[in-house]
Amino acid sequence: MNRNSVKEIRQKNIEITNSPIVYYWWFKTDIFNQLLNKLNSEIDLNKIKRNQFNGIEYGLLYVGQAKKGHDRLVKYHMLDSNNFHLKGVENGFLSSLRTTLCGLLELPMTLSKNKIDEFIDENCIVEWENSSLEELNQLEKKRIQDNYLPLNYQHTKGILSKNHRKILSESKKLMRK
Repeated sequence: MNRNSVKEIRQKNIEITNSPIVYYWWFKTDIFNQLLNKLNSEIDLNKIKRNQFNGIEYGLLYVGQAKKGHDRLVKYHMLDSNNFHLKGVENGFLSSLRTTLCGLLELPMTLSKNKIDEFIDENCIVEWENSSLEELNQLEKKRIQDNYLPLNYQHTKGILSKNHRKILSESKKLMRK
């Protein structure tokens, strides 16, 4: 498993592999109240996998996959290098993670690129593991279903409540401006 802070990847322009990967977004647990506030009635914080990195506790909140690791994880999710905050909100091209963060933090998507950048720089570590292209979809699905990931929507039926998923959807729709 490879790991870096989002801030370090951004500041040092780190190139990660462009091979297929499954990636894991870890968030500082001290921001859970702020980030997960809208989900309070639906969430079980005790189910979230936790880990210590550099003496700070993080919780695993999101898992995704990439056919081309660097392009998806770094350029799309971390950097929004195609500037979808401005030109891709209406057509659905903004990263699903960024969309979810905007929804939960009540930040209008078209105005919040810098705020999301700052938020993930200060609060996130990412890990990734290589996969074959053939196994990628199955590996991502297994990792999502083996964890309790409040920010994921896909593959979470039976894990997250119907209302939890509804709150995620509605929060994103409200901030799609």
